Amino acid sequence: MNLENLPDQQKITAGFYYFLIPLAAAFWIGWGLFHDVWFNIGLYAVLVVMVGFGLIGGFVYGKAK
Repeated sequence: MNLENLPDQQKITAGFYYFLIPLAAAFWIGWGLFHDVWFNIGLYAVLVVMVGFGLIGGFVYGKAK
């Protein structure tokens, strides 16, 4: 499979980055329900990284042409 022939390669990559944002929300809800811990610095560190990579990567690849 040749990845250079994919249509809208930038949009696909941006979509994967943007998918990190709802994944972070699902992780937060799942962690809270399973462990009954909603406010934890370690949990927020993971969420900030996921949302940060989602936003930055989505903006970079979403606007690249």
